[in-house]
Amino acid sequence: MQTVLFFAIVKKGTASYFLEQARKAGATGGTIFRAEGTVANPFLDLLGLNDSKREALLMLVDHSNEEKIHQVLTEKCELPKKGKGILFSINTSSVYGSHQLMHEFNEGDQEMSKYQLVATIVDRDSGDEVVETARAEGAGGATILHGRGLGSKKAPKIFNVQIEPEKELVLMIVETQKVPEIIEKVSKAMDIDQPGKGILFTIDVNDVSGLFQQIQ
Repeated sequence: MQTVLFFAIVKKGTASYFLEQARKAGATGGTIFRAEGTVANPFLDLLGLNDSKREALLMLVDHSNEEKIHQVLTEKCELPKKGKGILFSINTSSVYGSHQLMHEFNEGDQEMSKYQLVATIVDRDSGDEVVETARAEGAGGATILHGRGLGSKKAPKIFNVQIEPEKELVLMIVETQKVPEIIEKVSKAMDIDQPGKGILFTIDVNDVSGLFQQIQ
């Protein structure tokens, strides 16, 4: 199965609406990250999240639904209009923690590059453990973003208000040869294979600069 990652950068307060429309088109859930603070961060700058008036929405979707979701969100969320948001999708090289979207990492893929973006979404306050586990297997630095998970429609409610669990997204660029061991150890440490424990996915990276810890 091929899985794609959808990434939407939208106005503050509108990401939930984007996710609602995406669900109607076949998405099963997503994680929303709000832009907070003014600390300089090249990764946030790249994503356009250095503006506190923005939100980012991440969704993992089966490749068969990619075109439909693009079409629905473009129309329903009026993306052709200036300032409404930016939406893009990219192929993943693996997905763990979702029985529906399971896609194992294949280091032997001839088209795979030298580096991978390893992304792990876990409950709040669990990101540091992900980083420590990955570093023990040779990973370098990491960026942790805070957000809220919006998955099952059966999420608990209080006074008819859905309780949205807080999440952390851990992002690490690592050498492809180290990825299988990192996936194995992080998955085991965080119980990724158990329902609701988290999601781990990887994305092929074309090129990297600034990973000084990788220099021999």
